[in-house]
Amino acid sequence: MALTDQQSYIYWLERDGIAIAKLNSDAAIDSRFSGPPVGKTITIFSVKSADDLSTDLTDDPTTDSGVPEEFCEAFVEKAIQKGYEVKMGQDPNMAGPAQYWEAKFEKSVREGKKYATKNRSSITGGIKGWDY
Repeated sequence: MALTDQQSYIYWLERDGIAIAKLNSDAAIDSRFSGPPVGKTITIFSVKSADDLSTDLTDDPTTDSGVPEEFCEAFVEKAIQKGYEVKMGQDPNMAGPAQYWEAKFEKSVREGKKYATKNRSSITGGIKGWDY
């Protein structure tokens, strides 16, 4: 539960949903919360997460999984690494390529985590503080 600073609205994030209510601390305990007025526009800023990936090979390849295109190669890198690890049981010389592809995969994961936490807005320039 979080309390906002505007008009005592309160919100909860739970079970893939959001609940928004206005808090009236002077009211009786049973009627302390009321929903926003009908027709009120509420703007929510959020970060989209990728959908769950499916192992069903019959899925439509044209649908978007939510993973940015530049990071889809990471799946291929992990698959190649796993292939070399399986081969390593038969040929110990395959350890080098497996480590190479693992390093590429780990680098892609690090870049993906940086990308996920970076603010990608169209605002250019910085925010300057002013004294009043």
